[in-house]
Amino acid sequence: MEIKAKKDRFLLVVVITLIMLGVLLPVTFFMACTPSSTKDNLPDNLLSDGSAIEVSLPVIDMNIPEHTETTTFALGCFWAPDSRFGSIDGVVSTRVGYAGGDSNNPTYHNLDGHSETIQINFDLGMISYQELLDIFWDNHNPTLQAWSKQYRSIIFYHDDEQRELAVGSRQSREVVLGREIFTEVVPFSEFYLAEDYHQKYYLMREEIILQDLRSIYPIIDGFIASTAVARINGYVGGFGDHEILSNELDSLGLSEAGKMALLDIADRGLVSGCAVPESG
Repeated sequence: MEIKAKKDRFLLVVVITLIMLGVLLPVTFFMACTPSSTKDNLPDNLLSDGSAIEVSLPVIDMNIPEHTETTTFALGCFWAPDSRFGSIDGVVSTRVGYAGGDSNNPTYHNLDGHSETIQINFDLGMISYQELLDIFWDNHNPTLQAWSKQYRSIIFYHDDEQRELAVGSRQSREVVLGREIFTEVVPFSEFYLAEDYHQKYYLMREEIILQDLRSIYPIIDGFIASTAVARINGYVGGFGDHEILSNELDSLGLSEAGKMALLDIADRGLVSGCAVPESG
């Protein structure tokens, strides 16, 4: 009986050991095989124990108007326009994507006739649609015919008022330039959001500032919709006024390190735009 009892205890130990190994080995293997970047780079608003860090919204994002208007433009590569329009007072948010083509859900590597496009939400009480049209004309050359549909010049109007202003603006600009303008004025139908890495492209390369903003907006939807993010992307691209930046710096939600980084970046001047070949 004693031998049998010892044997039973031994079997029990073996079973428990196997159970423990079955649990621990996969965990140990996972930890050993997980890249350090994965373990070290938890979401910026989480502590190592999984608890959330309390963050405050940027002041500028607390004052978003209840009602905004929307406009959609294509003016070549969308990185620089995203930065330019984001720097404008009265622009609430910007997002880049694809429009004007034939297929649903295009991608950067499969556009199927779509053009690189920027969509803008703006406060009509602070900036007019005509003013946005002026910025549109001043930030690309509409007299050059794009070599690819991807880089066409297009105004997508959202209502009759926008259509009338866009057509009139094109006619006036053509008279001023004394050359044919190839910009299309067409009704807006659908806008397809571009891949995450295209959103606020210039800002995405500034790690110190990006870390601050990701702690506030860990989800890309909030990041794209933020006025603070749009404005900072404008300054990073070299747009915006340095004096205005100094005055609104504290409203952008940045840490002291982030503020210093943005001031240094703003002194560099304009970032070179996309290298888009065009035919004359």
